[in-house]
Amino acid sequence: FWWDRATNVVKTHRTSLIVDPPDGKIPPLVADARARQGEDELARRPLRATGGFEAGRGADSWFDRSLWERCITQGLPRISSVAYNSNIQIVQSADRVIILYEMIHEARIIPLDARPHLDARVRQWMGDSRGHWEGNTLVIDTTNFSDKTNFRGSTSNLHMVERITRLEPDTLNYEVTFDDPTTWTRPWTVAIPWRKSRGQLYEYACHEGNYGMIGILSGGREEDKAAKKQ
Repeated sequence: FWWDRATNVVKTHRTSLIVDPPDGKIPPLVADARARQGEDELARRPLRATGGFEAGRGADSWFDRSLWERCITQGLPRISSVAYNSNIQIVQSADRVIILYEMIHEARIIPLDARPHLDARVRQWMGDSRGHWEGNTLVIDTTNFSDKTNFRGSTSNLHMVERITRLEPDTLNYEVTFDDPTTWTRPWTVAIPWRKSRGQLYEYACHEGNYGMIGILSGGREEDKAAKKQ
């Protein structure tokens, strides 16, 4: 069907995406983050539903579904390739870099002119990104995340630093470091090779309020009716 099958083995033969800490594991959560993890996930309106999509789960309102399922945003970072719509297009000019993601057709417009970040009161789905060059490496600094787009339990305090370096004519090395002292005991870094593709980006035919959501909520109401009859 539409699955995007992998055809290459990563040259490093690494078994973990995580390169720091050296053990390849996500650092432990701090105490407050562990407490947040115990809260009702649906009440937090997560970016991604982490517990599966079992029947009847979170069907009281469209607000109960994840932001990704509602076609609003997949958020950042994009560090794991899913089975489809995983392509990325990078467009570069003298003072801007645009990263276009095939999944949910989202675009990041990243200034390179040393302007400061937005006021801390301004919070955005994908944060506020600023870029600069360190030799042949593009460094992207992102802050100002919304508290509605948590990544693995992160808060709006998440600070993300990405480094994109060309390794070969058809390969970029993508590294991203996550720092949120209100979530993890230390920063941690992921590295992924990005290989050039000759294919095209396809439209991600999903929009907020599409009829699939009506079907989900209608199914929930039918289950409510059936439960009352028992």
